[in-house]
Amino acid sequence: MIRLVRSVCAAAVIAAAVPAYGQALGDLARQEEARRAAAQKAVKTLSNADLKPSEIAPPAGAATAATDAAAAPSCYMSKSQGRCASAEELVAASTAGALTKENAPYEETFRREAGSIRSQIEKTQASIATLERVVADAGRSASDRNAAEKALAGARQAIAGLEREWEKLERAVSNQRFPRKWIEPIPTLTTVKQ
Repeated sequence: MIRLVRSVCAAAVIAAAVPAYGQALGDLARQEEARRAAAQKAVKTLSNADLKPSEIAPPAGAATAATDAAAAPSCYMSKSQGRCASAEELVAASTAGALTKENAPYEETFRREAGSIRSQIEKTQASIATLERVVADAGRSASDRNAAEKALAGARQAIAGLEREWEKLERAVSNQRFPRKWIEPIPTLTTVKQ
């Protein structure tokens, strides 16, 4: 019984609220329509076709084309140089690191050095793999495995040095803005960079 009374009360409250909400929304719509009707319409919209260039007056204080050329700055602030520089200086500085005929002879040098380091890395990596198999082979004598362990330690030091040389070569190519393809293919490095 109590449930029935509660349900009837809730239905009555909801039924009373819906017309009030509907009236408020209708009132708002009528008010907005009246506001829009009362708003002034634009008299005329102009486009570029409506304007005549001869009738356009320059803004107050505007310079003519002749004075614009004279007012062009003779220098520009260079962030890299930290001073005022001419346009020619800025262009020269921006093209300084670009690849040109003058620095092209370095390509063969970089390719040759990369090839040498790469082949040494690959040979040392193959040697390390062989020595690791010897050390892991339980069928070998203890003296063979000990000798292989010593040789393996030396080979690991050698590969670390070669990889440092390779990283130095990569930095040189990057710093001088040379194409990375000069030193490709890049070998697989085994040491972890810190």
